[in-house]
Amino acid sequence: MNSEQDIIKKATGYCDLGMFSDAWDLVESLPPNEKTKAPVLDIRLRVLTALSQWELGEHLAELLLYGGGSEAITCARFHHARARAFYDIGEYEKARETFKRAVGAWRGIHKELSDDDLKALFVD
Repeated sequence: MNSEQDIIKKATGYCDLGMFSDAWDLVESLPPNEKTKAPVLDIRLRVLTALSQWELGEHLAELLLYGGGSEAITCARFHHARARAFYDIGEYEKARETFKRAVGAWRGIHKELSDDDLKALFVD
């Protein structure tokens, strides 16, 4: 395994442990040509979701949207978290649109939606 793969594996482990700033710092140490690869963007989006950094996260989610696999799941979870943030501040239409983006990214996200999430889809 090369050093880039080691860094990605370690950064993923940091994300799994909730050590998001450590994960971010690790992927920042990668060479520039590695930083735009899907697994690295996936890690970055996980970090941005955890830190509620919606604007930058939105850009990364767009880049990963068609990645498939774990990247699509990360996109869906990002949109789900963002939709909850919209819902919590009373932006129900934005929440509804963003929940739909979550399902569009990964249909399996519906299994992770709570009753409150589903209610948010229909609240005006």
